[in-house]
Amino acid sequence: MGRIFGLYRHRALIWSFVKRDLLARYKGSAVGLFWSVIHPLIMLGLYTFVFSTILKVRVGITEGTEQFALYLLCGLLPWNAFAEGLNRSTGVILENANLIKRAVFPSEILPIYPVIAGIVTELIGFAILVAALLFMGHPIRPVMLLLPVILLLQIVLTTGLAWIIAGTTVFVRDLSQMLGVVLTLGVFLTPIFYPPSVVPQGMRVFLAVNPMYALVEAYRSLILRGQLPALGDVALLASIGAVVFLVGYRVFTRMQPAFADVL
Repeated sequence: MGRIFGLYRHRALIWSFVKRDLLARYKGSAVGLFWSVIHPLIMLGLYTFVFSTILKVRVGITEGTEQFALYLLCGLLPWNAFAEGLNRSTGVILENANLIKRAVFPSEILPIYPVIAGIVTELIGFAILVAALLFMGHPIRPVMLLLPVILLLQIVLTTGLAWIIAGTTVFVRDLSQMLGVVLTLGVFLTPIFYPPSVVPQGMRVFLAVNPMYALVEAYRSLILRGQLPALGDVALLASIGAVVFLVGYRVFTRMQPAFADVL
């Protein structure tokens, strides 16, 4: 447990990796970091057109807004940050093999910086969401001040999974391909493009054990409905996140000594 709290000592190093990652990602680009805004907006427009215009998915008073784009954006932002953190974690140890071979380097911080980089992109997206809420006349309620709590739970869950995935990929290189399939299934099995009310009654048991459903619903409750999230959803997210975080750190540190031999 002391080693986990010790991660805080490396916060400056983690942030330097985050900045390097974001700068490298858009280096040489004409609009730079603005691609993190442009790309989500293009995808949001495409998804909104397909699901609300062609497939005629409707949301309403129960969901907190009749604007499908707002409803969709509240789900896509946390999901995209979650998926980005996990996808990037698959190669983070392999990409930094030279650092892993240094006995004094804290390799446990490597899976953390893609997670934080994804959160930075999400926060940029939230700025767009707030602007859209104001433009469409949707009220900005004080309960939204609790968003950092949900964001923290999201970071805890994503980091735990990132540790497991990053460590396992060193030994099972096919995991990155498998993860892509799992995340594709996950984005459609989680009510992001449709309201949970359309899920058949017999299948709602899967929503009850899906932490990403709890996460997305927490965001929508705070932002769109102006309500506190359901206590059960927050408890599920917090408990699963804490277990995954602790198990993920334990799994990663157990595999850590063998990284240099495999790399």
